[in-house]
Amino acid sequence: MRRWVLAAWLLLGALPAVAPQTVAAAEAPPALQPPGARLLFTAEASGVQIYKSVAEAGGAPHWVLQAPLARLTGDGGRIAIFHYAGPSWEAADGSRVAHDPAVPVVSAPAPDPADIPWLLVAVTDDPAPGLLARVAYVQRLATHGGAAPAAPPVRPDTLVGVPYTATYAFLAWAP
Repeated sequence: MRRWVLAAWLLLGALPAVAPQTVAAAEAPPALQPPGARLLFTAEASGVQIYKSVAEAGGAPHWVLQAPLARLTGDGGRIAIFHYAGPSWEAADGSRVAHDPAVPVVSAPAPDPADIPWLLVAVTDDPAPGLLARVAYVQRLATHGGAAPAAPPVRPDTLVGVPYTATYAFLAWAP
């Protein structure tokens, strides 16, 4: 697994830079605004959404999202966060948050239907000190790209990485 992650990070470094659209967390649709939360910081993501072709018995193959794989940066390069399956976010300082499975992910369509949806993800907070220590929610906003390929897969078990950019807002409970 570690080799696969390392190879994926090398791939991310080779992706062409696409300027993400930025949007303030306050501009997120009401369904993606958790009551009582405040913005800690935002970071710009560049990466891929990984899809796998699957086929049920006797059915035609179709694309299923496997995981995101992205690098998030912000604050003049002082913020570095890695985003991967879970969904999970891990900062360069070792702090980490992951989707809280007890709370469903809330989704809202992106303004452009060709882009992946905007999300609100409740996360389990990290008791360790660090950048992500107080994060309670992560919003994915201003997405560009990342949708499953329009053409159906030819065979099962094919993996594709579809480039995307987004703004991620990290929110904490208000004091």
